[in-house]
Amino acid sequence: MKIIFRSINFIRQILPKEEKGKAIKISVLLFFNSFLELLGLGAILPLFLVLLEDNLLEKYKWLLWIYNAFGLTNEKQLIVVLAVAFLLVIIIKNLISLWITKKQNVFCYSLFTKFTIDLHKLYYKYGYPFFKSTNSNVVVRDVRLSSERFAQAIVLGTLTFMNELIILIFIVTGIAIYNIQILGILLVTVTPVFLFFYSWVRKRSIELGNIKNRIEPIIGKNIFQSIFGYVDVVVSGAQTNFRDKIEDNVKELSKVNVKTNIYNLAPTRVIETSLMLAITVIVAFGIYWLPSKVELIKILGLFVIAGYRIMPSINRMMIAINGINQNIWVFDILEPLIKNEDTQVIQKQFSFNNYLELNAVDFAYPNTNENVLTNFSLKIKKGEVIGFVGPSGSGKTTVMNILLGFLKPTKGVYKIDNTVINESYHDDFYKKVGYVQQQVYLLDGTIAENIAFGCEAEKIDKKKLKKVIKQASLLEMIEELEDGVDTMIGENGAKLSGGQRQRVGIARALYFDAEILFLDEATSALDDKTETEITESINKLSDGSLTIIIIAHRLSTLEGCSRILEINQKQ
Repeated sequence: MKIIFRSINFIRQILPKEEKGKAIKISVLLFFNSFLELLGLGAILPLFLVLLEDNLLEKYKWLLWIYNAFGLTNEKQLIVVLAVAFLLVIIIKNLISLWITKKQNVFCYSLFTKFTIDLHKLYYKYGYPFFKSTNSNVVVRDVRLSSERFAQAIVLGTLTFMNELIILIFIVTGIAIYNIQILGILLVTVTPVFLFFYSWVRKRSIELGNIKNRIEPIIGKNIFQSIFGYVDVVVSGAQTNFRDKIEDNVKELSKVNVKTNIYNLAPTRVIETSLMLAITVIVAFGIYWLPSKVELIKILGLFVIAGYRIMPSINRMMIAINGINQNIWVFDILEPLIKNEDTQVIQKQFSFNNYLELNAVDFAYPNTNENVLTNFSLKIKKGEVIGFVGPSGSGKTTVMNILLGFLKPTKGVYKIDNTVINESYHDDFYKKVGYVQQQVYLLDGTIAENIAFGCEAEKIDKKKLKKVIKQASLLEMIEELEDGVDTMIGENGAKLSGGQRQRVGIARALYFDAEILFLDEATSALDDKTETEITESINKLSDGSLTIIIIAHRLSTLEGCSRILEINQKQ
């Protein structure tokens, strides 16, 4: 039961006030559902009595009232009426139960949506260093799977457990009122088996959950790498290596899933066996201690009816507990959301009229003591085209990432004109910035959708699109395509050449009215001819209104720069 209390406490901590209110309403509905289940179970008792006892109309006034109210003439008709009434009760009970189950599932899966978005926001709040240091498959697992399994296994599992526990308590209480000795037999035969089985399964369920949690991102990583690295995989003959890794991990996951399914199915068999043991004990007890076989049949009938509902209840409780144990790892993933305050920073606007400035900046990456930059200062005038050069590890990419706002200085300030850039200016800052990296990220969509990145197709400004296509020297290429800007370019721009991908990146920056354009090794992977063409396209943009900052290894890329700065913080 510790895991249930832990789950309830975690749910209570992580749910916001509005969701807690919904959770309370769902709990009330589940309690009502438990009452309906008990009502459905009790509805068969009158029918059971009529079938077993004689002279019922004399013994039970409520049966006599039904007999007279329906104008019945014999007990056979009474049995039929009671059977039809039982059927109607079960139909109504099941319809209401289905409605309550729908409400319960809608609530739980609304949490899946909420926490998926909340985790996505939180990871973006962690920023650039987090995404650089965390495997993308782990991030995908955390954002999608942890939220889904929290909703499905933890919240839904806990609610299911509590609902079935209430039903079980009601049934056991009813049995105790009718015959305390039968309750004693039930506790002696069923309870030890249940506790033994749970203690045996618990640790194994947690272990299986941890294994699945570890393996799933690895499988995703190997499949992802083998697909996106297709050319290198084929050329290097690494297909077998990747397939062996995938096969080994999938086999391990399959073994885990087999064990998980067995652990989920086993409670049914275990409880069924223990109930049969209880029936055997009751028969032995009844033969020697009850006054007649009729009394024994009554008790057995009551026990079978109760067992009919007890068995699925215990089974569902066991499946719920197994599910919680197997997915307990999601607590660690979601726990930061409890402490995270989703405070909305009031956004401000600023103007860029004169310069960008880094003033006495130090920077060290997380978990390191050594500075990449120390007391570094830089001033870039508006409209200037500046090139950064320097050996690998010299700090030039770090400088660019600070200027892009991806990294925050450990010491010193980053200013545009007289405005110190911080979270208050986040939105307006990125409206002014364009970025073209060595590998431009492209969607599996049309040219238009990739230039107007993030815009819905029907909201793309066609006039602006045509203008930036011309500026990025893409017009000739697009005019040769049958579908023009609506041409699908494939996953990660597979149908485009290297130079065309870079031009799409430049067009994207211009589409969003960038005032500051960053180019990070944007031509380093291109041949000399294509590099010259891209460089010419960049030079055409140097009209004084656009500030351009370029990192390059080849000096030929920086021919159009008004200033070239060598960065070497290793010295």
